[in-house]
Amino acid sequence: MSTPDNRLKFNDVPWQQGCVLSTRYTRRCSAQEMLKVSRIERRTAFAHFYAHDEGQGREFVYQFDSAEECEKAVNEHNKALAEALSK
Repeated sequence: MSTPDNRLKFNDVPWQQGCVLSTRYTRRCSAQEMLKVSRIERRTAFAHFYAHDEGQGREFVYQFDSAEECEKAVNEHNKALAEALSK
């Protein structure tokens, strides 16, 4: 099963690379579960990802093949968005 590609849908808003937040759920996870979840989160880009709502408002953008690829894509997207908005 392939993951959806929402990059065009969220092209006009900043993205953020996923990370594991300290929530009621994650505090109950084992170290092994946290490592597994963290690996998935770091490969995933989100829009509207805020710590104040424990990430509940975040919207899935895309899941990349690696955390490094995700980080690069997020940085490039946000740089291009900032440049477009400054014109």
